Amino acid sequence: MKKKKVLSLRIIVILIIIGVVLSVGNFTVAKYIIEEFHSYYLNSKHFYFTSNRLKKNNPIYLVNNWSGVGTFEISFNLLSIKNDLVYSDYDIPYEVTPRCPTGVSCVADKPTGTVYKNSQEHSDKVTVTVTPSRSYGENEHLVVVIEAQSTSPYVEKLSATFEYVVGKQGITYAIEDEANRPYMIFKITSAISYCTVIEDFGDYHVDQQLDSSVYRQLSATDKLKCVGEPVIITFDPTITLLDTTSDIIKTATIGNTTISGVSYVNRLDFNLEPLSTRAIKFYKTAPSNDYTYPRSGVTSVITVSFPNS
Repeated sequence: MKKKKVLSLRIIVILIIIGVVLSVGNFTVAKYIIEEFHSYYLNSKHFYFTSNRLKKNNPIYLVNNWSGVGTFEISFNLLSIKNDLVYSDYDIPYEVTPRCPTGVSCVADKPTGTVYKNSQEHSDKVTVTVTPSRSYGENEHLVVVIEAQSTSPYVEKLSATFEYVVGKQGITYAIEDEANRPYMIFKITSAISYCTVIEDFGDYHVDQQLDSSVYRQLSATDKLKCVGEPVIITFDPTITLLDTTSDIIKTATIGNTTISGVSYVNRLDFNLEPLSTRAIKFYKTAPSNDYTYPRSGVTSVITVSFPNS
């Protein structure tokens, strides 16, 4: 009885606060208070509808290196837990609604399902398959919004926005990594089959484009006069440190930053040769982290830009 009285008193206090806030016209604050009160009430009933990726505040997950073509998947788990020790007392049936722009198909493998209280992990995995009907061009965006809602015994809504941005056409990059490994490998590949002359030599002139078969025949000196795709990569030395024994040091222009009086490399400018791949090794300041990229919802810890774009 005492517990019920305490709960009732808290409800009254919260309702009074909401009324005061509304009276001064601050609807944003009032909405926040209402949402927090709703969560407090559900928690008091030992009801927890959560997710590893979908949240009440609709987080935005950005993928910057999307190819712009083909089908891809977005996976997430719906959970009936508050933390590793606290679980819901109920089976939680749910509905999943993905939303895509016109011309894009979004299909959830489980538009409805249930997170069972007696399941070992108190979790149910859902995968949304996204299929564009056309190819997306460089720098175009594709936005997918996914909502999940519990339907019984209480209603709770979760959502997330997944934004895919097409990278430089003909250029792809990835980070190969795994948790508890001290290093990661950044790989960037050019499918562009020509170089552009930046200094006259032989029978070739500035701005002339040479096919990769011609480029491969050039001397080392002349190759410096016909560049592939200029690339700039930047990174945070507090997260990842360049392996300074890497061959990239010999050909790249290096940028530095100073942290606590110590100079660190934080930028590399270099030319990516036609039909080639560069692999660059970095050490992680937190080896337990996994920086594998691309992964849906994960932003690359290495930023790639193209000065000629």
